[in-house]
Amino acid sequence: MPEFLRSLAYVLIVSAPALYVGGKIAVPIIGLAEFRLWRNCWLLASVITFLSRGFFDFAVALALVSFYIHRYSKQPAFLYIVLMFVAPCVPIPSGIPGIFNKIIDLDPPRWLAITILLPVALKLRRDQGTREFRGLDVLVIAFVGYTSLLSVRLGDFNAILRVLAGNFLDICLPYFVFSRVIRSSLDMNKALLAFVAGVLPLSAIGVLEISKSWRVYYVVVQEWDVFLITAYLFRDGLLRASTTSIEAIAFGFVCMTGAGCLLALRSPVSLGSWRYVALGILVLGLLSSVSRGPWLGFAFCILFLTITSPKRSFRLALAGLPGVGALLFLHPPFLDRFINLLPFVGSADKSSETYRSSLFENSLKVIERYPLFGSDSFLKEPEMQVMIQGQGIIDIVNTYLQLALYYGLIGLFLFVLYFSWILVRLSRKSFGDSLDPVNSKAVLGILIAMLLVIITTSSVSVIPYIYWTFSGMCAAILAPNFASNWENVPLQVAKRLKVLGLSALARHDFPDDGSKKMRVLGMH
Repeated sequence: MPEFLRSLAYVLIVSAPALYVGGKIAVPIIGLAEFRLWRNCWLLASVITFLSRGFFDFAVALALVSFYIHRYSKQPAFLYIVLMFVAPCVPIPSGIPGIFNKIIDLDPPRWLAITILLPVALKLRRDQGTREFRGLDVLVIAFVGYTSLLSVRLGDFNAILRVLAGNFLDICLPYFVFSRVIRSSLDMNKALLAFVAGVLPLSAIGVLEISKSWRVYYVVVQEWDVFLITAYLFRDGLLRASTTSIEAIAFGFVCMTGAGCLLALRSPVSLGSWRYVALGILVLGLLSSVSRGPWLGFAFCILFLTITSPKRSFRLALAGLPGVGALLFLHPPFLDRFINLLPFVGSADKSSETYRSSLFENSLKVIERYPLFGSDSFLKEPEMQVMIQGQGIIDIVNTYLQLALYYGLIGLFLFVLYFSWILVRLSRKSFGDSLDPVNSKAVLGILIAMLLVIITTSSVSVIPYIYWTFSGMCAAILAPNFASNWENVPLQVAKRLKVLGLSALARHDFPDDGSKKMRVLGMH
């Protein structure tokens, strides 16, 4: 059997149980018909990924899938999130033959932004209610405008076009669409669910990769004529799973986000044990990345929820106590190995921590030389040249240093100001009404975890697409016209509630509610 068919068979077999679990979580929120569309599009896109003989074959076929999505999906924007991770996130130079050899580096998330988000944005622009200017828009425009203006120093028209197109597809489109298309608590929970549904099958595939020491999607990367400097990356003898994220730490970031969104997810009806099953799959995927930054990020999410929602956290701890007790009692061999991989505790790969420390010190020297506007040639500075690794690259494993080096302290300030503004406003909202159908505390915890993890990695692979999209979701729930109630509940859920004798939608599993009373939210 050819390698690509063997890989496809494994992907379909391993992802099937994860998609089944995803369906059990999704149906109470989006309905069975919509979830079948999500699932079928994910499976179809996966088949296209392995059967395409090149990226442009893949792009044409995915464009047809996007046309189908716009025709049959109730809210196509959420399928952008579901399909964001379906294919290897590698840059493919694209242009107009004979005119511009290279206008932009295309990858699956950027192509989905063109085929899914752009038509949605054009529809939103025709809606008077979504065209209103908001405070956060100013900060996004300021950052995009500043970074676009600095592209002039590249001195190449094609390079300037690449920066402008990248800023539009990576930042402007996701921010605008998700800050406008999410208008109610149900919409926000659908967006969180989209992350869970998109990440669940990949988490299962990540477990397959680490168990068989096999990069399942590497055959696709080869078919797309992309050369990877490090195709297989190991830590302490374990293959670091990466699936479609290519970079192991990016895959860990993806799994951390999916697990966080699952913790933040609220449903019109109780999800029962399926939530724990899904969480187990996502945590296993996170562990398979063997990436300590995302591990710490998820640990922060748990700690944040424990502090802000102690009663809910106590119930979760009781549910997991038997498993933890059995693990400590049996003390399997892999437990010592896991402890050895932990940051600050284990001794595995200490060179990584040494490199990060040296990078920080040397980067500060370069930033002092170009403080305000940074430098597009900072990698040529002598302090950076001594940081060349064995693969012949300089890995800037810190997004904030990356911004300061390239865009200067002004660029870093605008980036931090934008996210800080969201954090401050989200904090005020989070500690307001504890019965809000949006779990604002968990959303806040996820965003803080993201901003902490990018201290340990540059914005590679799908990482920037995730945090810009998620920031747009946060901006949506901060909008003054955001409806904090459940709207347009799927028909089968409404019928179930009617059978139970409830004329309005009952919510009885809010994690932050200290009382045992049932709260009834009126149907809009």
